[in-house]
Amino acid sequence: MKKKIFRTLLIFAMLPILVFTVFLTACGTKETGGETPKYTVTVIGGTGGGEYEENADCTVTATLPEGQRFIGWEIGGEIVSVQNPYTFKVTASVTVTAQFESETAGSQEVSLQKSTGGNPIGGFGVGDSSYDSSWDTENTLWQKGDKDILTYAGDPSVLVESREDGETVYLYAGHDVSKTGEYNMPEWICYSSTDLLSWKAESIIMDIRDVPWTNKSYNSAWAAQVVKYEGYYWFLFCCWSDTTAGAVTANENGDQCIGVAVSKDPTGPFTCYSQPLVYSSWTDNRDDATKDIARWNDIDPTALIYDTDKDGKEEFYIAWGNSNCFMAQVEITDATNEYCAEGYTVALEIVDQSASGAGDINVIERKTQQPCYGGETSYKDSSDPADWDIMRLDCYSKNPVGNTFTEAPYLYERNGKFYMFYAAGWREALAYSVSDTLWESVWDYGNLLMDPTATSNTNHPAIFDFGGSTYMIYHNGSLPYGSGYRRVACIAELEFDENGYIKYVVETSTGLTGVASKITDSNGTPLSHRNFKNPQQDSGSTYLYPLKIDLLLWQESDLDDTDDMLWEIEEAKYVPDGKTGEAYVSIQAYNKPGLYIWADSSSGEIVITQDAEDPASKEGIADKINMTFRTLAGENGEGVQFQSIANSEYYLASVNGVLVITKDATISQRTFFIETETSNRSGDFRENNGSLLS
Repeated sequence: MKKKIFRTLLIFAMLPILVFTVFLTACGTKETGGETPKYTVTVIGGTGGGEYEENADCTVTATLPEGQRFIGWEIGGEIVSVQNPYTFKVTASVTVTAQFESETAGSQEVSLQKSTGGNPIGGFGVGDSSYDSSWDTENTLWQKGDKDILTYAGDPSVLVESREDGETVYLYAGHDVSKTGEYNMPEWICYSSTDLLSWKAESIIMDIRDVPWTNKSYNSAWAAQVVKYEGYYWFLFCCWSDTTAGAVTANENGDQCIGVAVSKDPTGPFTCYSQPLVYSSWTDNRDDATKDIARWNDIDPTALIYDTDKDGKEEFYIAWGNSNCFMAQVEITDATNEYCAEGYTVALEIVDQSASGAGDINVIERKTQQPCYGGETSYKDSSDPADWDIMRLDCYSKNPVGNTFTEAPYLYERNGKFYMFYAAGWREALAYSVSDTLWESVWDYGNLLMDPTATSNTNHPAIFDFGGSTYMIYHNGSLPYGSGYRRVACIAELEFDENGYIKYVVETSTGLTGVASKITDSNGTPLSHRNFKNPQQDSGSTYLYPLKIDLLLWQESDLDDTDDMLWEIEEAKYVPDGKTGEAYVSIQAYNKPGLYIWADSSSGEIVITQDAEDPASKEGIADKINMTFRTLAGENGEGVQFQSIANSEYYLASVNGVLVITKDATISQRTFFIETETSNRSGDFRENNGSLLS
């Protein structure tokens, strides 16, 4: 009897201690004396509950209901693990709830609205089955009518032709066929458009082999421009000279010179004159110490036809150069075979007599107005620029450091003000300078127009008016396998202020026809990439090319640039065999064209980067796969999930404020919501969470 009384007293004596322990635990305090605390684990939807000593391991196991699948363990309204079984340390009394969903939830494919336009505007071939590429086994991209074959072309220029039925824009570029880190450009090609929305591949306007004075072992169809003057189309180009062709002296052998060809049609074919229009020795554009460091400095011709005297007679001006920019006036004459003091043939004989009606074209002596280059006369020999035959332009003396003139000049006139656009620094940004007179040696620096692109080391502007607006076509390397040696034309609209200065141009993936999208997680946090400025150096910077930049889930108010949270949802780069592609997408960064969301399920790495490898290579195929996602319905049929096609167990997910590629995420963490612009540059974003596919 005494023993029984003792037990009862013991139980009651312990009760205050147990209650006290739980109370202190709830307040976040740990008892330091007495027996080891014990806590109760309550399990809902599984097994493993009971009483546990503090810091003991507790293993809970979910009991799967029929037709359901386990998605995670919830404590206090938060998913703490997606493992089953799940083991944790017991530090307090706790209720652990197993969460389930239907086995069919989140497995339904959805088709998202995709952007099908935008930049680049080129990239496809002419489909000319008669084109002979037998001389160059690499040059197979501009033939056979296969528009799925990528066509790279850089250094764009533009001619706008006005006719009774409207305006036509002709886009010219040098065809890039390189498979290495060197230029290989065998010809110049032409596209056309009547609305800037769709483009037609027209023709190969001239082959480098058609230039009689060039070294034909070099494929160097570099920057060129077509202008219309006195009823003919004049094609100004540059290429490497060769004495064996009999058109240049030893002074120019192996140098770049400016050439000219003529046609009665803007799409060619163009007939080349037998000798250069501008010889490299005329500008003395070399380094005096080495004599060969700058053999490529007489390149990238541009032209402007303008009535400078307002007398009803248009004049023909050209500019060109690398490191230094030069300008000259040319004239069309009927004279033939005239020679200047040093023996240069400057009244150039037409090779094809069918085009001889165009006349001869020459750099003229401004002082005498005679159609012959003036022997020793050069830009250095007179203090009066009005007498200079060739003027060296200073268009960058007021530039910020790093934005000096590099190459790619492009002349443009607007409201009586003259603009010289050009590539600046290296890697090349775009800048411009302005002048109130065309024949002017010092131009006022305007501003930086565009930073270096994300995918090409060079750039080249082409400025033109169309339909009452002004546009710029430029190049980057945003196609697969793209680079500074495999480029493609892109387009942007220019905006001028009341003083004629131009607003900075953002390089975009959507151009004039694509649509941008916003992507947010289930908490409404936008997906963005880290803000960064494309560096002007190839190495030694934080970001090296090809760029690889991490992704963020930050509030919009925390972003340095809200363009960083815009994306272009596109047709998939890779579609598995037997699939239609409706439920597959690739996601391009709006303001870093050519950089796509790339997720590697094996390493967990997720970034934006370029698919810079050969598309047919093992690495190129892997990039395309890592840049492609299958789109599935999100939680409760709302939103969308992005499933890896490299490993179908893995999804993009927002976990604790971080974007990850994982198989251990709940459907809520895997669900994203999309809004897409109603039209190009509208800023009006509407829900775009896809339509279910049967």
